[in-house]
Amino acid sequence: MTSLEKGAANALRVLLLCIFMAMTGLGVISPIIPNYASDLGATGFMIGLLYSSFSISRAALQAPIGRLADRASKKKIIVTGLAAYTVTSILYAYATSAEMLVAIRLFHGVASAMVMPVAMAYAAELTPKGKEGRYMGYMSTAMFSGFGSGPLLGGFLYEHYSTAAAFHAMSALVGFSLILTLILVPEEKSFRKIERRPRRSFREILSNRKLRAAFVYRLVNALGRGNIMSFLSLFAVQILGISGTMVGVILSVGIFANALLQTPMGALADRINKVKLIVVGGLVASIGYIYMIHTRSVPELLLARLVVSAGGALSIPALTAIAAEEGKKLGAGSTMGVFNTAMSLGQIVGPVFSGILLDAYGMGAVFNFSGVIGILSVAAFYILSRER
Repeated sequence: MTSLEKGAANALRVLLLCIFMAMTGLGVISPIIPNYASDLGATGFMIGLLYSSFSISRAALQAPIGRLADRASKKKIIVTGLAAYTVTSILYAYATSAEMLVAIRLFHGVASAMVMPVAMAYAAELTPKGKEGRYMGYMSTAMFSGFGSGPLLGGFLYEHYSTAAAFHAMSALVGFSLILTLILVPEEKSFRKIERRPRRSFREILSNRKLRAAFVYRLVNALGRGNIMSFLSLFAVQILGISGTMVGVILSVGIFANALLQTPMGALADRINKVKLIVVGGLVASIGYIYMIHTRSVPELLLARLVVSAGGALSIPALTAIAAEEGKKLGAGSTMGVFNTAMSLGQIVGPVFSGILLDAYGMGAVFNFSGVIGILSVAAFYILSRER
């Protein structure tokens, strides 16, 4: 291994640790936000809007920030985003109304647009050819491991201390990630020659058949996938009577299971047909969503959550590997920006529509919608990805 290759490998390791810490901080509040908003007087529609507001600002900025990342310092963009994350974490504890919480979530989305898509682009450009699945699996493992640790910690702090304690823990974790990134993550030019690629428009990237299929899958799938975090805790607490700590356990176990499978499934995606993995994974997750509303106990709800996790573990590394492969040709920042915008667009509409379904028809409609929309995303992806 050359000195440049060693530098790239070390940079990736540090980046993975930073992403793990940042995602742990973000995950801390996931089991708390719906009930926190409900305590502030939010309706089902408002809770949906709460989640959508985060995605609105993120969706609006991910593509342009991705384009900027292809021409500027990715490290500086990530650091700016983590600094904004830290400030936002503190603001959550001082929200006095559901409307104020929505405004904070909007700002949080701005910070998010500067972190994950750019970090994914940074990692994609370090990836050796033919190992995109494995390396994107590493990235997803760090992301899901952090996001899985967060709900467990958040649920414990919420039940045994206070809501404010969870928000302060989030601030501390993200702040630590910021410090690590500033000190230990190198600029790309220190280990790799940076190629200046022409600016790629949203339309140019989506003219690529593989990326168009991946974009549509991620968009449609996200319409229902967001319900895991936004409505599962409400279902568990208000209908099944499960404690806040146990909700955190269910969310965390599901995410940890997903995290553990990301790297081996990423390696598998480097060896076999990625389209087949995505189709099978999408169908498995959809079955889990539909089964979820029929659960009546902690073990049943946990099983449903694990089924959804297994489906995600099959599909996500293969999907991000496609984005990484094509991003090397079109610009990793631009490609990852567009790729993640698809998820954000789905998460804008999905939670609000699900909130309307909750108010009008009850919780069953929310999870059945997630399952059906998941099946539709698989069908759309398969049709669009076929060779013509």
